[in-house]
Amino acid sequence: MSTRFNLNRLAYFVATIEEGTITGASDALGVSKAVVSKQLQLLEHEVNTSLLLRNTRRLNPTEAGLSFYEDAKSALTHASNAFERVQELDKKPRGRLRVTAPVDYGVAHVAPFAARFQSLFPDVMVDLNLSDETIDLVQERFDVSFRIGWLKDSSNLARKIQGFKEIPVCTPETLAKAQIENPKDLARVPFVKGQALGPKIEWTFQKGERTQDVSLNMMSEMNITLAIQAFVLHGFAFTILPDFMLQEELDTGRLVHILPEWALREGGVFTVTPPGQVRSNALKRFLEMARSELGLHR
Repeated sequence: MSTRFNLNRLAYFVATIEEGTITGASDALGVSKAVVSKQLQLLEHEVNTSLLLRNTRRLNPTEAGLSFYEDAKSALTHASNAFERVQELDKKPRGRLRVTAPVDYGVAHVAPFAARFQSLFPDVMVDLNLSDETIDLVQERFDVSFRIGWLKDSSNLARKIQGFKEIPVCTPETLAKAQIENPKDLARVPFVKGQALGPKIEWTFQKGERTQDVSLNMMSEMNITLAIQAFVLHGFAFTILPDFMLQEELDTGRLVHILPEWALREGGVFTVTPPGQVRSNALKRFLEMARSELGLHR
């Protein structure tokens, strides 16, 4: 009986050889280093041969690994060419795309973007599901997910399209009343937390080499950014949100950035697609356009 191999692991091996490190391969493939390392271990177990020589700086192929690389690269090239030939038969994007995104980001950014996309490609139907829950893309059969913040290790393919900074904000009246001179002073001001931030209570502010850890006085927790903003605009309180969700309020002066010389965490907006997915022309165009339009403020 012949042994069955997982051919998807060839891509991890080829990327590692070409990039020279697991870190380089993980960046090229849009997956975590842990995923790349695990797939390489499983591949060597499957072929029952050492394919890589490991040192602290770089991975080099063994003699067997070098021979295997040439064949693996050829196999991936043939597979890629086969997919391209099939797609050449109909380049016009068409079909259904199932998309999911967090509620706030979906309403403010993804829904308007989806409308622009469908005006250009009317033969594509975009089904948009907004949820703050982390959805299993494979099980729920989604083509792409927009995720915000800090991604956990996953075999999904992720690409960062935009960066953001968390910033504390309040009304000018609240800032004047609270007399905030350093991060520790924020502990005296009621804090409205977004549920998307998770169970975080203590926040680290950084200014150059200095840091201050502050336990905030949470008075309320909400799951919708518009509700948080409304609360802060009409009460004595402050909140912490991604900067791109606050641009209009900051531009008009309705909200102000508290202690702008102190920095909080930086995160990202990502497109995430299932592993091993053969991308349709519709999905390719959707991802390209999303990176172009939604990533303008990186």
